[in-house]
Amino acid sequence: MDLGYVSLNTPRDIAPAVLGAELESRGFESIWVGEHPQIPVAAGGQFHRSLLDAQKQMWDPFLSLLAAAQATTTLRLGTAVVLPLEHELFTMAKQVATLDHMSQGRLRLGVGVGFRAELEVSRPLAWSDRYRALAEMVAALTALWTDDEAEYHGDFFDFDPVWTYPKPHQRPRPPLLAAATGPKAIRDCLGWADGWLPGDAAFRDVAAALADFRRSAQEAGRDPAALDLTIMAWGDPKLEKLAAYRDMGFNRVVLGGGRREAHDPSTTLSFLDRYAAMADELRS
Repeated sequence: MDLGYVSLNTPRDIAPAVLGAELESRGFESIWVGEHPQIPVAAGGQFHRSLLDAQKQMWDPFLSLLAAAQATTTLRLGTAVVLPLEHELFTMAKQVATLDHMSQGRLRLGVGVGFRAELEVSRPLAWSDRYRALAEMVAALTALWTDDEAEYHGDFFDFDPVWTYPKPHQRPRPPLLAAATGPKAIRDCLGWADGWLPGDAAFRDVAAALADFRRSAQEAGRDPAALDLTIMAWGDPKLEKLAAYRDMGFNRVVLGGGRREAHDPSTTLSFLDRYAAMADELRS
């Protein structure tokens, strides 16, 4: 099992290029960043109070990961998470493909739907339709990433043949990990997801949640063993917990979310040092 690290990715945090080099030198497999393109002021109370100030200041995820890519050679780049429905379709297709090329195929995308209030600002879409619209957008993006003359005709996205380049370095596309936790949301994403990206704070029993996910995957005609299983570990987990995630079958644990002293960037490198010392044991 590999280790990744998620940064709040604000101007106060270690810059992505510097952080990427520090992660790679310590044997971390990946760097992850999230996004909030905008946060409605009236909806600020819906966000985690301890994180809101940072979430308001997040840098762009794709530009940040590009900076990390240019400072590293093997470090994988991930979004935790990107919100496709808050992006313009064709622009996102080109941004993702360009980043995947410039990183030589190191990109993977954790994909979510965000908060209701921010989606309402971005797209005139009924909240109940969000996962159906997300599935259509993934299908439309996949067409743009794979077909020379791409077209798509659905309820939410509809366009006649277009040319758009580049195509991603990874074929047919960078892996897409569904950041969904509820049973219905998971079922809605299994038609397109290449993996699962839950946060452990969402579950009382992670092992039971993983068993439910695998069962849902089988019912959807998917091979659970072929899916990329990544878990976001909240706080400062002990080695025993991380080893348990490895033994459950997770391919990767992403650290850093909710860690102690996250508000103080001067503590980041000591946090990384502590977990880098565990990396070899967790890979065994």
